[in-house]
Amino acid sequence: MSPRSMLSAVLLALGLLAFDAPRAEAQDTFPSKPLRMVVPLPPGGPSDILARATAQAMSASLGQPVVVENRPGADGLIAARAVAAAPADGHVLLYAVGSMIATPLMSSPPSFDWLGELAPVGRIGRVAFCVMVHPDVPATSMRELAAWTKANPGRLAFASSTNSELMGAAQFMRAAGVEMTRVPYKGGAQAMPDLVAGRVQLNVGPVSLAQPQAKDGRLRVLATLLPQRSPLLPEVPTIAEAGYPQIDVPTWQALFAPARTPPEVVAKLAAALEAALRDAALRADLERRAVFVEPSTPAQLRATIVAEQAEWARLIAAFGLAAP
Repeated sequence: MSPRSMLSAVLLALGLLAFDAPRAEAQDTFPSKPLRMVVPLPPGGPSDILARATAQAMSASLGQPVVVENRPGADGLIAARAVAAAPADGHVLLYAVGSMIATPLMSSPPSFDWLGELAPVGRIGRVAFCVMVHPDVPATSMRELAAWTKANPGRLAFASSTNSELMGAAQFMRAAGVEMTRVPYKGGAQAMPDLVAGRVQLNVGPVSLAQPQAKDGRLRVLATLLPQRSPLLPEVPTIAEAGYPQIDVPTWQALFAPARTPPEVVAKLAAALEAALRDAALRADLERRAVFVEPSTPAQLRATIVAEQAEWARLIAAFGLAAP
């Protein structure tokens, strides 16, 4: 080998070592400080409660506190953009809900590149949803609800704090051929008092919010959006049993990091999340809150996003939906 070739080989080797060194260092030193988990909804709602439980369980695996920061607004885009702009070192995470995937697609061109600006870490689970109404609504079944709403177009107002809730109501209107008036909220904790007071009459939202209110007679649950009946509401039929199998919305919860986070750090975060979801106390807490634990790898979560973006685009066009 000529001296020039030898020099080139040495420089190439040094360059590769220099490239690998930060990656190895990132893996070895992460996490070097407390982590921030940004939640796109106000405190007190089901997703916020689940995020705090997940953060606490992950702290044990990572050896650093995981602090929850609530940044509601713009259907989740404020929180998503804040995390996308954060240092890509794994110390800032986004706690995302499935409905957030739809938000950028309601603008043309899309207002946020989900997989271009964020790196999937892993899925946590799926929140059980149901159709709940105020007791003054003269309906004890989905069929009766459809008949009354059709006879009183626009009289029934529905609350929606996420795109999944909006989509569930839109699917019902399309399937039943009825009209309802939308009232947007920042979160379920804000919508529930108005629903209980009768200022709005319907919500397609979390079972965990509906169950205690239904138990006290302050709300009536007509159906659950589940493949089988919920142990929290065993007397309530599934949406398929109630005659509307086409009502189905994505309600998963998952973690994301900034897009340029080193793969080794993403893998470490994914392992910490997986370990947290094996914790018996966390699993029991999730199940008590009507959350089905459904962990995933980063690659599986990425595939979910790709598939759901296509489905959301079709549904948004079909229903003519737009961000509030």
